[in-house]
Amino acid sequence: IISEFNASYMNQQDVTDSIFMGPWLANTVRECNGKATMMSYWSFSDVFEEQGVKKTPFYGGFGLVAENGIPKPSYDAFALLNKLGHTLLPTRADDALVTRRADGTLVIAAWNLVNPGKTGPVKHVDFALEHLGKNAVVRINRVDAHHGDTLAAWKAMGSPKYPTLKQIRALKKASKIGPPQVEYIHNGHLSIAVPPMGLAVMTIKETH
Repeated sequence: IISEFNASYMNQQDVTDSIFMGPWLANTVRECNGKATMMSYWSFSDVFEEQGVKKTPFYGGFGLVAENGIPKPSYDAFALLNKLGHTLLPTRADDALVTRRADGTLVIAAWNLVNPGKTGPVKHVDFALEHLGKNAVVRINRVDAHHGDTLAAWKAMGSPKYPTLKQIRALKKASKIGPPQVEYIHNGHLSIAVPPMGLAVMTIKETH
């Protein structure tokens, strides 16, 4: 059992509050596969007594949810990774997890891990998928700079230490990643572009 795991042991806003957590969490799941029975993220909320009561959001806390109940990108990343199936399928990629659910649905996570403060190119990931029908539909959900980046939204409003109720509502709205992007499998191939610090989770189902 790995308890109290996180990407940093310090309060680092550009780490635990940022979209970096999406690809970091996915890659951590991949690296810990087969090495742990249970993993416990530290912690659910940024508001806890260990460091004293915090009264401002986005101070680099260890939680999934910031002060005032504002979901952080890590919260959305957990929600997306929860879509993965229980059967892990083999892949040569070190930036993807390919899984299957009990009903046969394929769920793939792909990410572009770039360290905080660094930049990098968009990553183009190609999958060759066999034994899929002609009517396979792909629904893609993302956490990245355009999907669920509440830290960026907070900074855009001037990084208020004590957000107003209107600002809190706006930040909660910014946490929504939006509806999935719908694509189709072409000749057994799926290509996807993942921006730096981006996480994409693809659900693939055959329609009848």
